[in-house]
Amino acid sequence: MENNSSYKVNSISSSMELEIKRLQAQVNLFWEKEVKHYKEFGMVSGMKIVELGCGPGFVLEKLNEEFDDVELTGVEIDDCLVEYAKKNLEKHKNITVQPGSILDINLPDNTYDFAIARLVIEHLDDPIAAIKEVTRILKPGGKAIFVDNDFEMHIECYPEIIELRDLYDAYCTARVQENGNPKIGRLLPLLLKKGGLSNIDIEVIVAHSELIGDEAFLKSEGVGIPSQLVKCGLLSSKTMGKISVKWRQMLRSEEHVMLRQLYLCVGEKLVCSLKE
Repeated sequence: MENNSSYKVNSISSSMELEIKRLQAQVNLFWEKEVKHYKEFGMVSGMKIVELGCGPGFVLEKLNEEFDDVELTGVEIDDCLVEYAKKNLEKHKNITVQPGSILDINLPDNTYDFAIARLVIEHLDDPIAAIKEVTRILKPGGKAIFVDNDFEMHIECYPEIIELRDLYDAYCTARVQENGNPKIGRLLPLLLKKGGLSNIDIEVIVAHSELIGDEAFLKSEGVGIPSQLVKCGLLSSKTMGKISVKWRQMLRSEEHVMLRQLYLCVGEKLVCSLKE
């Protein structure tokens, strides 16, 4: 299946293996706070839950650990990640992973209690079409959760590393060139409304190194994506070198801090949506 998004696991980083490890660490970084919001939005045991853009299946695995008697479905456009997820989750008979696009989901109307699209629509050139398609497969009263970045503020640290802004600008340029929007976080409520969802709410979840430790941050970032930006000519090797030196200096500081945030937006499919 052709992947027209700005995220491709075998090219976004210098190593697919490194990227899969980073994806797992990124789930772990936010999960404790993230799942609290899922529960606040009404997710409970016994539900039918679908994740669009499930990647290697790490969120599905977490959901299965958190909730009893759930029926979980993962949809993923990248064939390599579909195979990885199937192998990773094969022992769980209540989890199904299938190939497919969030823009054309091969699942029936009015089926799921909850849908999750985590770090997906920021990579699409038509996020509203994706939200409408997610809305289609929800039951009336079902809810969709969209989790995305806003790279106006990615990892911030103390002591400050000014050159990180050059890195983030290079990353944004790369994704925009591929028709993504890495600053979509601020737009989520507007997009969900245009996509046909109601009762919309948004939360910001924050990971802080003083609370969860350095290791969680270091595993969730790595050098794979910056190295690829250098290789593509979007980030200079000189700037990359400065970031590496200042990053090590920052970590040696007794009062160093790392902070990162995600935007989490939820909307509900109302009964009247069936008539629209």
